[in-house]
Amino acid sequence: MAGEYQKNKEHVYQVEHPHKDVVILPAKYVDEIKAMPDNVVNFLEDINDRFLGEYTKMLAPGGIHDETLTYTIKNDLTKNIGNIMGELQEEIAYAFSENIGECKNWTEIYPHRAIMRMVALVSGRIFAGPALNRNEEYLHSIVHFSIEGFPIIDAMRKYPKFLRPLAQLWVKECQKPIQHIKTMERLLKPVIEERQRTGEEPQDMLTWIMNNSPAEKSRNLAWQAQYQLQIATAAMHTTSITMTQIWLDLAGHPEYAPILREEILQVLSEEPSGTLTRTSVPKLKKLDSFIKESQRINPFSSTGFSRKLKTTVTFHDGLTLPSSTTVTFPVSCISMDPTIYPSPEEFDGLRFWRLRENKGEESKWQYTTTGKECLNWGHGVHACPGRFFAANEIKIIMIYLLMNYEVKMPDGAGRPKNLWTEGGMVPDASKAILVRAR
Repeated sequence: MAGEYQKNKEHVYQVEHPHKDVVILPAKYVDEIKAMPDNVVNFLEDINDRFLGEYTKMLAPGGIHDETLTYTIKNDLTKNIGNIMGELQEEIAYAFSENIGECKNWTEIYPHRAIMRMVALVSGRIFAGPALNRNEEYLHSIVHFSIEGFPIIDAMRKYPKFLRPLAQLWVKECQKPIQHIKTMERLLKPVIEERQRTGEEPQDMLTWIMNNSPAEKSRNLAWQAQYQLQIATAAMHTTSITMTQIWLDLAGHPEYAPILREEILQVLSEEPSGTLTRTSVPKLKKLDSFIKESQRINPFSSTGFSRKLKTTVTFHDGLTLPSSTTVTFPVSCISMDPTIYPSPEEFDGLRFWRLRENKGEESKWQYTTTGKECLNWGHGVHACPGRFFAANEIKIIMIYLLMNYEVKMPDGAGRPKNLWTEGGMVPDASKAILVRAR
């Protein structure tokens, strides 16, 4: 794909993906795709085609068009980020104590392993509250639900579509997500019953999803269990991989640590409480830039902003694609385009901080902003709705790391190279960094 982009980035071409052949479109078509309604280009159907949601259970309990979770993230989680800041910071401190520890001397830490556990604890606190988020069965389920779900995709693709409803009965992998759902039902039952008994409505996703579910399903254990696992699928692994990449970039470029610490101390000095708030975190523009640069140079996926065409589509220049075509954009190639990002191979942690200094571009280059130049979050109405929560969580974890620890690569080791999997880039989980308390 990179070769095609370098030869002619305006080229339209087809590549093989595991679920079907997809058409790679150049960025000039982004705005047209963004403007098309769901009955013309559909995001959810593309997701279901790729992940076989009816078998992996990586699908809302109400089916492909059940948007309860998306609605809850946009209308409750994002709006309450300021109200849950205290809980996030409390859980992050606990997560560090449990997974990183004192580290009085330089200590070898495998970041992906530690971060996966930390993100599970912190996210779980907001997903289901303190009654469950440190429960080992709950943590196991939200971490392993999707890990054990992905093998189902390969197993089921061996069968033609018409046989899959039967094949799921004997494909052993298909039993794993069902077991996780049953476990989650059992764990949620006393929590929901206690909330019903007391009338308490803690500020967490369990409360909000129950309130936003269809009335007849708001106390349905199977539905609520699937919602918990669905949000874990959407949030856990992308955040953990992103966070691991950021730690590796910091360890590989420790010269940025004092720059970022200075900014954090400056922002905290301006807060009357001396602590982080929802309004103080956005002031950390250098930290935002460092995180966005890590995302740019380590994109989670090679392609993004994918859509399935529901009808024949003709674009402004006459390009016509038939119904059922899946289109996507070359995210990793755009991220490394020297006409957009000078010296793209170079990690420049302040790249986006400088771009934001340009008049009129203050918002364009923020970590959570989407656009033609950055499609990592998707784009348009279906851009990742949880990106504001994820960004906040990532930044608070980074702040805690920077203010309490030093990090570096082992002597003589450079920043580890990434590994490419089918359609995605992941950090090498076998590589360690060194951590020491400040």
